[in-house]
Amino acid sequence: MKRLKSIESVLRWKWYPDIFRIPVLIGFFYLIYVLLFGDQAEGKNSGLSVMWVLLWALQPILFILFGRFFCGVCPFGEAGDMVQKVVGNEFHPPLFLKKFGVWFAYGFFILILLIETMVHMAGSTAASSILLLTIFTMAVISGAFFRRRTWCRYLCPLGVAGGVFSRLRIIKLSKDDKACSECKKFECLQGTEKSAGCPMGLCVRKHDLDADCISCGNCLKNCPADSPRILLHSPVKGFLSNIKLNQAESAFASCFIGFSIALYLIKDYLDKINHVVGFENPVWNELLVIAVFTGISFLLFYLFSYVIRPITRQSQKYNFRFFGFFLIPFIFFALVNLTSIHGVPLISLQRRHVFEGLGILAGSILSIIFCLQELRKVQNNRQQNKIIALFSIFLVVLAGYTLYLFLFL
Repeated sequence: MKRLKSIESVLRWKWYPDIFRIPVLIGFFYLIYVLLFGDQAEGKNSGLSVMWVLLWALQPILFILFGRFFCGVCPFGEAGDMVQKVVGNEFHPPLFLKKFGVWFAYGFFILILLIETMVHMAGSTAASSILLLTIFTMAVISGAFFRRRTWCRYLCPLGVAGGVFSRLRIIKLSKDDKACSECKKFECLQGTEKSAGCPMGLCVRKHDLDADCISCGNCLKNCPADSPRILLHSPVKGFLSNIKLNQAESAFASCFIGFSIALYLIKDYLDKINHVVGFENPVWNELLVIAVFTGISFLLFYLFSYVIRPITRQSQKYNFRFFGFFLIPFIFFALVNLTSIHGVPLISLQRRHVFEGLGILAGSILSIIFCLQELRKVQNNRQQNKIIALFSIFLVVLAGYTLYLFLFL
């Protein structure tokens, strides 16, 4: 793992991240202005191009390269911070928000993708403006009541969902274990006269830094022992060193597979869907397809986690959380296709389907490899071979059916 001292020096710079936050906040308001008052003719509004073709399509790539870096300069979080400083409330978020907020965030993320597909939000200035202003308002309200970016930590659909894919990040924050073990004051969390504490409430010594770190640089500015460091890291090692089993995350992953397949079909085969399903209102046809595919993928994975119990010698609940974690590479490639390939009008339908198929295949292979690497730590050879064989069969069947839909429907 190579230490990136040049990036560390940028993060320690006193003007970072404000040098990015302020222009991004100004750019956000300008984007809203362009969406509301710019040229409303289809294909002519530059705000739509910036929002959906540039920013939205780049997010999955940014997550895997830098993690939640954009959260550190995000205009929503910055606005919430400003309101918090003015209002001065320092209330801790309630326990139910910490426990169930992630379910809201995942649900909101899926809702955004659902609405984006059904109303073609990428071509609607009104719908795009409403989405941005809704998230902005929620972040401001959260900042007015609670401390340390409660919206970003527990409720933001882009941040929480992005935290799932940030486990694959290549450029990451790490620590000196020896220096952290001797620390008594936790300056990274509490802050010093040099800088405020971590806005995400993270202690470098204790927390999962891949999923939650927003690369704000506060810990590097504050730590007297120079423990935080930026490393160029293998995504495989980073992913496996931060295994965090979560029921909500696994439910999101298992549902998102079928959900993304349904959105692919709706984008490319809407006329066929309307003909086959048969409702007069095409909205009902789309909702039914989404519900069916999402339900099938969830039920298949739930059944898999139940059937494999005798081999893993774990409960169905544990299997659901464990194998759900290893679906992350699979759904990452699905998200890249949804947000990137569909945003490039120059790619033909046939070529797009080839890219989608290759993405699903690559995601399946990575999921199997990552799972095998972890199983080697906790199972003997005979057991791990049985488990990985069943997991591979599950993904191959799922990927094969998906490829059939993309390439031969």
